Amino acid sequence: MIAPTEATEGKFGFGLEAEFLLLDKLSHEPLFYQDLNFAQLLDLLDAIPTEDFSSDGFNIKPLHRLASPYLVEGYYLTDAAMKPLSLLAKGVELRTPIAASMDQSVEHLKVLYARLQTALRTLGYEPAILSHHPVQSKFDAPPNYTRHDYWQWALTAMTTMGPDINISIPGALAQSIDLDRLHEKINYYMPSLVGLSLASPIVDGDLWRIRGVVGKSIRTYRRSLWAPLYYIHKEPALRFEFKGFEMATCLDDYKAFFLLCLPLLLDPTLDGRASDSTRIFDLGHIAVTGVEASFVKERAEAVLLSAEKIALDYGFNRSPLDAFWHRLATGRLPADDLVDLFNRAKSIPAMMGSLTDFTDGSPLKSPKAETETTLCLK
Repeated sequence: MIAPTEATEGKFGFGLEAEFLLLDKLSHEPLFYQDLNFAQLLDLLDAIPTEDFSSDGFNIKPLHRLASPYLVEGYYLTDAAMKPLSLLAKGVELRTPIAASMDQSVEHLKVLYARLQTALRTLGYEPAILSHHPVQSKFDAPPNYTRHDYWQWALTAMTTMGPDINISIPGALAQSIDLDRLHEKINYYMPSLVGLSLASPIVDGDLWRIRGVVGKSIRTYRRSLWAPLYYIHKEPALRFEFKGFEMATCLDDYKAFFLLCLPLLLDPTLDGRASDSTRIFDLGHIAVTGVEASFVKERAEAVLLSAEKIALDYGFNRSPLDAFWHRLATGRLPADDLVDLFNRAKSIPAMMGSLTDFTDGSPLKSPKAETETTLCLK
């Protein structure tokens, strides 16, 4: 969790949380909980220098010792009272302190990730940027929540990775947000925005095939049944956490995620509303077909237009939206680039070797490719 601090109170604040799966450093074989040791990873993460980053607003997660930017992510094994006793590690989470600008938040992500890479390599690991584990799709464990839906979400999350987009709003603007209707508004628009980020077409070592096509995101398809698209945190200060987007290798995408979430909070003219069941249906459809459907295009376009206006009104850089306009116009998503990469790489390890670094927009080259593909459209 990232909470606003006194330094950001009364202003816009932006923070990121991102999950990374781990690879063997030499072979690039994807690793899973059987290959990872929680205590060893925690000792490594706690030793990464972070004195130049504020920890204000960070909570201390169960079984962790520090309010650090770095966490071990995975599945908690609990006692009968649901108190965590141990953790089966799936990978690592990185969280940035709340920043005054989108650019600063993304720069924090870049710097902290570089330190994480350096540290993990000493243990023979390499972090990778992908939203669903490429060779593991099944995980089962005893319940660690009393609520069945929370347990199912925790099981599903064990093979998925994603970013959380944290935004705090200046007090005067926050008071104008209709919190009672926000849920239905997000249900209506957010699935189409998630569609523009889809990037997990690989499962069980192969392309995800469903209904005669290669689907765009096994992650979104599976998590849509159980996981929320957002949280509202009211303590210690009001903060909105958006959870539906997929991991991106392109740093500008994270800036676009911030820009696309702001209209859901600030634009009262976005008057579409939908139920939870409709949201689940829409996400399942979009996870398979992407942004082809007319309702997806219409809703995404409405939010993109609003994001352009909000960026102009508040002085935000609107250029990260260009890639998302391009995706909407062409229907080509990061998932399609990953399919091309997979087909050219001929193996999961070869593919994963191209997904270990963030980019600022430079082309992502697949192994032995005659042409370039890019997950960072400019």
